[in-house]
Amino acid sequence: MRTQSTILWIDRGSKYIGLAYTLKKENVVFPVGYLLNDQMVYFHIADLIKRYGVKTIVLWWPKKQQNVQEKIKKFMNSLNYIIEKEEITIETIDEDYSTVESWEILSNFKKNEATDTVSAMLILERWKAQQKEKAELWD
Repeated sequence: MRTQSTILWIDRGSKYIGLAYTLKKENVVFPVGYLLNDQMVYFHIADLIKRYGVKTIVLWWPKKQQNVQEKIKKFMNSLNYIIEKEEITIETIDEDYSTVESWEILSNFKKNEATDTVSAMLILERWKAQQKEKAELWD
């Protein structure tokens, strides 16, 4: 069992869901991999939450894509059902172009499960940097 709180990043795509995690007080982001976005995805996420001791879930929020925002809202509502008895917060971060960045890192300009995983890691790093900046403002 982990003693530190774990933050799970979920990069929800229509076919794959990329996952990454970090410990709250650490700067290193680790890949979890990906899940197929199918009817079993919530069971797999519930297992990850328990296994990793997740206390915060971070989801991407596309600023410019209304249709994707609606899908993410539905996904968040479904997540709330599996975590309703847990003390877990769900946060969002504005995200644009992380897939393009992951393509550049992987030298692969085709979207696949690896790009979703790398995107998850990149965005979680951004979120952690934002949290650090907020904390420094209040110090």
